[in-house]
Amino acid sequence: MNAPSVDAAAVQALVSEVLRRILAAQPAAPGTAPAVSREHTIADRVITLAHLDRVPGGIREVAIAEKSVITPSARDRAKELGLTFVRHAVGGSAASPDHPFVIAQAACRGDASSRVAAIARAIPQAQQLPASGLADMIASFAVQASKDAARGVLLTSRPAVAVILANRSASLRAVTARDAASLATAASDTAANLLIIDPAQFSGGSLERLCVDFHRTPSGPLPAELTTAPAGCGCKGHGHEAQADDTRTPALTLPGQATGSA
Repeated sequence: MNAPSVDAAAVQALVSEVLRRILAAQPAAPGTAPAVSREHTIADRVITLAHLDRVPGGIREVAIAEKSVITPSARDRAKELGLTFVRHAVGGSAASPDHPFVIAQAACRGDASSRVAAIARAIPQAQQLPASGLADMIASFAVQASKDAARGVLLTSRPAVAVILANRSASLRAVTARDAASLATAASDTAANLLIIDPAQFSGGSLERLCVDFHRTPSGPLPAELTTAPAGCGCKGHGHEAQADDTRTPALTLPGQATGSA
């Protein structure tokens, strides 16, 4: 009697689904904060069955590019898994070749390389700077912004210090916040060219979407309050008279954000 043939693809799909359900059913470790988002991002233009087999357990929404094509088998698998496709501006082309987008990390408590790589996958034209110290990284961003009108994102566990350091540079307008909506509003209000983000405050999907939206959204005009040079204190004993014609942008501090001292 002949043994029944085995479909290797079906076996692989079954194993993937079993593993997904096991991982989703496992309780979180004590003291572990729950995930902020249940969304996974796929930046590729064609969404296949293989993409869905790599979606982590517990995910309910899959963010894809506005013009991505979903194969029939991927669409069927999404229904089986209870996944919903949400179209976002993921992986779009650069707004202008004259305005590069830069991604970097500095002074992170953990290794943020995977977060930087995820952003780079969502923004294929982005340039990744090698990890370095916070002050050196801010200086690199300043050079990029001054030379090429670049915009970018810096991941760091010290956002307050990084914002103050960045806004000492004439070429940078940096903002930070603890949620995507506040950060997007701050960037729009100040025509910011640098987002400074603590990666611990954002899930992977929300961080990637935030960066993609910032990359694709043209920078608006600089607010009138930021176009004039700061007036100086008027004293003569501390060398401040040399700052009378200083045109650097004053530090930007968001409501509720500790200012600290650099």
